[in-house]
Amino acid sequence: MRREFDHISSAECRQFIVDRLSDDALLGRGGRLLREGKYLLPYKPAQEDEAEGLMDAIVKVDLPARNVHAHVIDLYQIVLDHLDSTGYWEAICAVEPDISRIEMVEMLQDAASAEHVIAPAVNREIESHSEADIFFVCGAGEIFPYVRTNKVIGLLDSRRPVVLWFPGTYDRALDGSPTLNILDIEQGNTGGHYRATNVFDL
Repeated sequence: MRREFDHISSAECRQFIVDRLSDDALLGRGGRLLREGKYLLPYKPAQEDEAEGLMDAIVKVDLPARNVHAHVIDLYQIVLDHLDSTGYWEAICAVEPDISRIEMVEMLQDAASAEHVIAPAVNREIESHSEADIFFVCGAGEIFPYVRTNKVIGLLDSRRPVVLWFPGTYDRALDGSPTLNILDIEQGNTGGHYRATNVFDL
């Protein structure tokens, strides 16, 4: 049964998240993961600041107290670093006043694709942090709508647990297809060829 909390930063919600994400079976400490290691942690978009503070406290205080090391990966920072290193950022800024929002989104989609840029960058970071027991991925709201986060999820290395923190909702339709609604914007069937578990269903 799904647990529901009025506020992401409530003491009860924090305790629930920490208890579930420090579980030995979830972390694969028995030699194998409890399930495919992709998890989604949705929260109300209006609680963005509180969610950010909660994640920081869980990473720096709660999980280390249970001998669990978490590493944070910021999708938005990955996109910014890529645009800056490739020179796309200057090009985008130069044409921004003269193009429509739709054209801007299409330009960003071409410049920072989920398949060729973002997911590989996340997987490289996962690979480079062998000390981490679990990974928290954030920044999904900031890169919406020019990056479809469901595509990133499907391409992630989940040999260790990966938890996507995002503003919005996640569920499954009657046909079993995933529905990932960033910022509570209804996306319908997001066409995922992936399986991910809502943390609040654990």
